[in-house]
Amino acid sequence: MLLDLPKMEEIQIKNGSAKIKFDEFNQRVKILSFKGDLEDLMNQLTVYENKCTIGKIFSIIPKEDIDVYKSQGFIIEAKIDQFLNGQPAYFLSKFLTSKRKTSMHLPEEEEVLIRSREYISEDYINPTYEQYTIRDVRKEDADELAKLYDEVFETYPSPLNNSTYIQFAMDHNVFFKVAVYENKIVSAASADTDPINLNAEITDCATSKSFTGHGLIGRLIFELEKDLKTRNYKVLYSTARAISTGMNIVFAKHDYVYGGRLINHCHICGQLENMNIWCKVF
Repeated sequence: MLLDLPKMEEIQIKNGSAKIKFDEFNQRVKILSFKGDLEDLMNQLTVYENKCTIGKIFSIIPKEDIDVYKSQGFIIEAKIDQFLNGQPAYFLSKFLTSKRKTSMHLPEEEEVLIRSREYISEDYINPTYEQYTIRDVRKEDADELAKLYDEVFETYPSPLNNSTYIQFAMDHNVFFKVAVYENKIVSAASADTDPINLNAEITDCATSKSFTGHGLIGRLIFELEKDLKTRNYKVLYSTARAISTGMNIVFAKHDYVYGGRLINHCHICGQLENMNIWCKVF
């Protein structure tokens, strides 16, 4: 049985119903869809707030739904163009505690963002390698890949240190690229695809500590992009730790545009952290 997976639920509300994803590990609830009375839904979600330290409710919505969400205390944190099958999407969040909406590292994160935006994609050339093999992940790689994620991250928003979960993800529209050195996986990245809305999240980027600084993540992103273009995806996006200079620079180099910041959004590297949204329209 898989552990720590968000739980999908359908809730009956006034004049309709809603689908939510309850994510206890990241202490948040995502509203996947709703039709009916949003105020009634918010009242019902207080059950989660009271029983298990949920501090944030968020949703990704079209422009026409913004006013309804704002009336219930949501704020806009980010925007991605063409996210919903060619139409823009907005990331809105409601913070249930003052602690959850407070960030102590905004000055440092703004410095990271300024430095990242100084990089111009036209000046960047993806490295070529003789010593590394870049390839797709196979099911039999799951154990080795799980060990890489366990080495790199103290905690991660999804249980990628679990090989069974990696195989589960591969069966549910996630595909991985890896860099291999002397028959050992030393770097990995994935694309979590939405075939209906034709968007894909570039995520799960990790490089073994002994191989950082070689541009491997950038090359893996480049290879993922090539595959996604052939599948007619319209937009790619990623959430990068706002305090991580390296990952934010990687996306800036690859012509991704900053779309906003999600406050205290993911439990990663041992704590809740802010995540920068980067997006790229084909």
